[in-house]
Amino acid sequence: MNLKPRLKSSPDDGVVVAVIASVTISAYVLSYWVSQVISTLELLELAYGAVKFFNNPLVF
Repeated sequence: MNLKPRLKSSPDDGVVVAVIASVTISAYVLSYWVSQVISTLELLELAYGAVKFFNNPLVF
């Protein structure tokens, strides 16, 4: 019978899974947020260009 106490030098599997899951979810949320910011900036640039173009008296 092995009565040696188990040394806890490495984290439990549950902790490792939780860390990996949290990092994965955080990376996904961050990439989604960045893509939404880029899309918003593109729409703002398009709107600014349309206003600038149609506000020009030489167009009509």
